[in-house]
Amino acid sequence: MSERQNAFTIKTNRLSDEVYNKLATYAKSRKLGDYISSLILRDLDGSSTERKAIQDQKTYEMLEHIKNELADLKELAKTTGVVGNDSFKEEEPSKVPQLKEGKVADLANISGSLDDDDLEEYNDF
Repeated sequence: MSERQNAFTIKTNRLSDEVYNKLATYAKSRKLGDYISSLILRDLDGSSTERKAIQDQKTYEMLEHIKNELADLKELAKTTGVVGNDSFKEEEPSKVPQLKEGKVADLANISGSLDDDDLEEYNDF
């Protein structure tokens, strides 16, 4: 990485009066650097937002393409008789088997003990 410059030069004769006055106001209040930095960060954030939007659009287009290809394959399978028409029906939620949680043990008699040695590491509290 190259060494940073201590200052940048802005040619003010190419700026409109409105822009010049705004920059002069920030320069007099010693906030010009912060102002320029915030503008650049906003631009960088905007470009990353645009990049993300483009990626989201491409993802959506790929998903649509896959969806269309799958529909075409299903239709082809139905028309060629490779698979019966019933194989592509989605199961109704009520017919999908529900998983049940494990059984809770209901022990009437619990036995066991703890020695003082077992509790030593917990005595620090």
